[in-house]
Amino acid sequence: MNIQQQFPDVHWVWKGGISFVYEVHPRIVVKVPKSGDFEREQFQKELKIYEIFSQHPPCPSIVQCFFYADNGIFLEYMRDVTLCSRIQNNHTRDQQSSVVTKVEKLEPLPLRKEWMNDLAQAVAFLESLNLAHDFDCTAEIGTDFEACIAPYGRILNSNEQDQGRCGSSGFLGPRTEQFALGSLYYLINYGFEVYGDRCLTKDPKEHGRKVVELLQNMEFAKLDGDPLIDDIISKCWHNNYATIAELAADTETLLPGRNNWRETEAEAEAEKMQWRTVIGRVIRGLWKSFVLCRTSQEATKPEVANGGELDGYSRGIGRQNNSVVDFSSKRTFCQNLEKRGLLHMLSLGEPEQLGFTIEWYRHSTS
Repeated sequence: MNIQQQFPDVHWVWKGGISFVYEVHPRIVVKVPKSGDFEREQFQKELKIYEIFSQHPPCPSIVQCFFYADNGIFLEYMRDVTLCSRIQNNHTRDQQSSVVTKVEKLEPLPLRKEWMNDLAQAVAFLESLNLAHDFDCTAEIGTDFEACIAPYGRILNSNEQDQGRCGSSGFLGPRTEQFALGSLYYLINYGFEVYGDRCLTKDPKEHGRKVVELLQNMEFAKLDGDPLIDDIISKCWHNNYATIAELAADTETLLPGRNNWRETEAEAEAEKMQWRTVIGRVIRGLWKSFVLCRTSQEATKPEVANGGELDGYSRGIGRQNNSVVDFSSKRTFCQNLEKRGLLHMLSLGEPEQLGFTIEWYRHSTS
């Protein structure tokens, strides 16, 4: 019996840099490392981060992890398209220069604010564990890194020697985190990347190099949108937040009824204890896989997979995202798949070799 006969509800839905992603239930996916030595080494590093996460109070702004093993990670399935695709669908580009010529629409302001806060809360959670994202994994704060590309990262100029070597990206920490968030906030609220609406060079291929130069010199795009949001973006670009927790306090005031945010440290600690179990990487590859940040709100009814094995859904508790019982049922479901040999079988070859055909966005509502 081949894998598709034994597991008829498993579908190949994504191909990442170091892993393949399979849907095992309409609300659960599993990441399986590729066969190369480098990919498996990186996957093991990712597992170590998940282990750290599991030892601390969790964060609701990061995708939930139900179970992980040496050769697979079971995660909450954030369905629909990526944030990148969603924003690109809302604007028009010049085909030759790739410059955005028109933004057809922006997402509703309340939703944009919610995205901003989700991002800040997720990165603040990493910061509380002395971790920072480097756009392809998660690393310790203070690590020297080169992975963050413009406009979500910038190289240091000669006046910033305390932050690292001139011409390098410098050390991971609040400076790099808030700069990346500021540029993501710009994307979300303006509908294009920083300088994405301007032709900076005669040769379109030199546009990226020019953006790197401008950002190194602290020359930023004009901010003429919502004053409160623009103020946060500007502070992020100019490294005005001492910590990401401080930034998260600002973004939370953008939400309805949140103008008086965390009056005491005791309230902050109590709030931390309410965060549910989660695991993932913040902003992989800018925002493309968006493994940890929620990009859309769904009202899809729960479905039953694999003959109703996931008891939580059949009993009507699948929608209770914060339910300990719900989490436990999903964890048991994933553990059963692992015991039945799913991870071993998925590790035997690439998806095509196992008979799978990729099914992008199986549940897209766009």
